[in-house]
Amino acid sequence: MGQHADVLVVGGGVFGMTAALELRRRGHSVTVLDPGPIPHPLASSTDISKIVRMDYGTDAFYLALAARARDGWLAWNQALFAAPLYHEVGVLFLNSMPMSPHSYEYESYQRLLDRGYDLERLNDDALARRFPAWRPGVYVDGYVNPRAGYVESGRVLAELARAATKAG
Repeated sequence: MGQHADVLVVGGGVFGMTAALELRRRGHSVTVLDPGPIPHPLASSTDISKIVRMDYGTDAFYLALAARARDGWLAWNQALFAAPLYHEVGVLFLNSMPMSPHSYEYESYQRLLDRGYDLERLNDDALARRFPAWRPGVYVDGYVNPRAGYVESGRVLAELARAATKAG
């Protein structure tokens, strides 16, 4: 290493890189250790994409965290990345039976509605019209959350590493 650092971060994945950037923003000198390269092709945070969603059943705490994370991705698209790496294309949740209280999908749907999210509920007819390639009757209920999407995680890590190096 050959240099002194206030903080040593072990692992250059998404958590390590974001921790390093935030610590540096707060004035600490930081060294990141990783077997490299970053992004590492075998790391779990380096696949093609990761879903970003706020749909977490009855878990209101995690919903709130995910909503804040979504806001962060939107901000990074504007300020950190050369091109958008978070793509808000929506996420579709489907059920083979009508959604009912206490089911994951129903509770996710209700929590998001309670927070003011504009969701599109889809019954079997709407699903068949919107997705004609799917066999009718397999899915009879569901919804689309348009405020969800995916992240190009490998490219994100490369951009985070670049930003961390630039920040010192």
